Amino acid sequence: MRKTLIFSLFILTSIFCNAQEKLNNQSILDLIDLGFDSEVIKSKINSEDGEFDTSIVSLKALKEKGVPSDVLALMIDKSKVEVEDGVFYYQNEILVKIQPSVFSGTRTNALGAAFSYGIAPAKMKSYVNNDTSSNKVNSNDLTFIFQFDTQNKNDLGNGNWWFKTASSPNEFALTQLQKKNNRRELVTGKVRGITASIQMGVDTDDTIEFSIVDLGNGRYKVTPTRILESGEYCFFYQGTIPMGGYNNQSIFDFSIQ
Repeated sequence: MRKTLIFSLFILTSIFCNAQEKLNNQSILDLIDLGFDSEVIKSKINSEDGEFDTSIVSLKALKEKGVPSDVLALMIDKSKVEVEDGVFYYQNEILVKIQPSVFSGTRTNALGAAFSYGIAPAKMKSYVNNDTSSNKVNSNDLTFIFQFDTQNKNDLGNGNWWFKTASSPNEFALTQLQKKNNRRELVTGKVRGITASIQMGVDTDDTIEFSIVDLGNGRYKVTPTRILESGEYCFFYQGTIPMGGYNNQSIFDFSIQ
């Protein structure tokens, strides 16, 4: 009798599994409701095909409904859905995308160079016409995610060309923005009067080091190596700019309160 019952349950389970569709977001919520822990759910995800919606909105909804972070991470890794590229930060354990701020203009401090008879370089300062970023980051959980597009490297038409041209956060500089006259400034280059040479990019003395962990599939975890005080900061792209009218006029800025 016992063997017959076990065999019947085995047959029913096999039929149920074969009839099941691919795992999706609702499947994970159903397993959570049934009381299964993270390890069981992750084993289920690893053993079956899944079609998960891992958009920012969907991940937020899943997190609010009690899906653990390690399960969400595995869903992203197994997802067949194209992952949105860009720079993200954590807010209450939910990834929030940083929308770039566009420079309003650039000016050169030629007066200082003139006083030094061209020996001191003239600084090129780009500025944004507001004194604080809309991206408020918690200094106690200062972790960023860089997602690069590894599939569409030749398609630069959607505006996020940084993440198609670049392949690593090493091509970005983390630096602090200076507040002045109700706007934020960043030194983006220097002009030397004697040699007439132009040096573009953020000076290494002004950059903040960060650690990088490769999470696979073009995704990297970025963490500053020192505590950042309250202020305005940004990631500034310093890699190769593609030809064809592209220019680096934006920063991925954030504010630490």
